[in-house]
Amino acid sequence: MSGVMALPGLSALLAWPTEHLTEAAGHWEAIGERCYGVANQVWRDALSVDWQGSTADALRSATHADMLTTSAVADQLHEAAKVARSGASDLYAARSRVRYAVEDARTAGFFVGSDLSVMDRSTGGSATQRAARAAQAQVFAGDIRQRAAQLIELDAQIAGKVAAAAAGIRDTFPQDPTPGEPPKDNPVQAVDNHTFKEDPPLPFPVAPRDMTEAQARAAWDAVCADIAQFNTRCGRTFLLPNEQASYDACIADRGPLLERQAAIRARLGELGVPVEAELPPAPDPAGEPPGEGLPPAGVTPPVEGNLTVGPPSRPSQQARGGESLWDEHGGEWRFDPRNDRWHHPHWDYNPHDTPNSQWQNVPIGDLPTHK
Repeated sequence: MSGVMALPGLSALLAWPTEHLTEAAGHWEAIGERCYGVANQVWRDALSVDWQGSTADALRSATHADMLTTSAVADQLHEAAKVARSGASDLYAARSRVRYAVEDARTAGFFVGSDLSVMDRSTGGSATQRAARAAQAQVFAGDIRQRAAQLIELDAQIAGKVAAAAAGIRDTFPQDPTPGEPPKDNPVQAVDNHTFKEDPPLPFPVAPRDMTEAQARAAWDAVCADIAQFNTRCGRTFLLPNEQASYDACIADRGPLLERQAAIRARLGELGVPVEAELPPAPDPAGEPPGEGLPPAGVTPPVEGNLTVGPPSRPSQQARGGESLWDEHGGEWRFDPRNDRWHHPHWDYNPHDTPNSQWQNVPIGDLPTHK
């Protein structure tokens, strides 16, 4: 009989990551295109050189062979990217199925614990009614655990498929290739200009949820160092016109840094490791107000659980450097500070529970959203 699968906590399941797959897919496609472009250009340059003889022929043969090899690697990288993107989509769907099961239980009046247990919130009713509710709680708990197990199993399957799709790429080009020697009687010395300076990298770091305590501690130190470096690079209150593009590119790094920090912090919490001397998420050297979409200090959305700062779902807001607060259920909260003829400051909220879920205006305290 197979053993019982150990399942992560509820918050980890509802925030199960998929971004690492889509990011890897984009990186691999870019690497494949860039490497093939370089190899193809080197081969064309070798053909165009006005140079004859056995060494010239050897150079052209070598660059042509490299181009063909790189083309095959680029094709493999593109296929690996397809597998990764498909896996991200499948994981997102499986994570959503877990969330739907949890929401169904909560809607029915049950409490879902971090250990996936389900308890009845109500205390009244006859003994028969309580027994029926207890049986219903067991059904909900079984459904949630089954969907959670399916998510974990699917994640392992996708990891295997991605690893298989990318297998062997690192070994395609030697790390320190030895160039062939030209004929001894040839006065022209061959130049080994057809090899890559770097093997196409395939970063696939350990996901925070799988980190050991030592790995999580090291990752926390690293991300805090990265945030400190970010603060140094991007903590500017005045920009020259020619610095705007570089500054915008710098600010674009903030969202992924905060996501990585939040994921590692969550893992350390699961391991019972206190987080000390946490660095601030963004520089504020001159009392700069929060970024677009984020609330002022002391204002929080009316939702229970942890909130994570991350990129907004709307591309136009991403382009402006905006940010959103994301709750544990996948809902997106954005602070709208407008206080004009028609509006009071309020929350814009999208549950993202359906493919075309609509935005809603949510009041801040007793303040109505519209005047």
